Amino acid sequence: MTAFSESFRSEVARIARKDNKKEMSSLRKAVMSQRGDVAALKRDVKELAGQVRSLAKALERAMATAERRPPQQPVEGASGQVTGKRRKRAFVFSHEALAAKRKAFGMTQNEMARLLGVSTLSVYKWEKGQVTPREAQLVRVREVLKMGVREARKQIAE
Repeated sequence: MTAFSESFRSEVARIARKDNKKEMSSLRKAVMSQRGDVAALKRDVKELAGQVRSLAKALERAMATAERRPPQQPVEGASGQVTGKRRKRAFVFSHEALAAKRKAFGMTQNEMARLLGVSTLSVYKWEKGQVTPREAQLVRVREVLKMGVREARKQIAE
């Protein structure tokens, strides 16, 4: 009977190992999947933390520049009214505005270049938006954009 009991016991252990192996393999797959998900979440958290840090630094810089600016003090006008100081708005170059103005004048790029005192290639590149004028040229561009057709034709004729 000893041989039978040992044989029975070893067969039961073998079947139990086989069943455990199936269950363990499915559990291992689930664990591996969850580990991958956890790793992805950690990467996302790290990226978001970096974004929060950069936004916090940007906010600090903005607050620091706002503190450095002197507050606008109301100025009393000649009529006794209180008026705020006005800052001039910076001129922002628009290549569409330049092209529209040239077309409104009915000019070629060559004529516009003569009016602005630059090369035809410069006007072409400015209108395409490939290049923006330098600061010194922006002054002349601003003047031309404020001109009327008659004044522009008169200056080209000169």
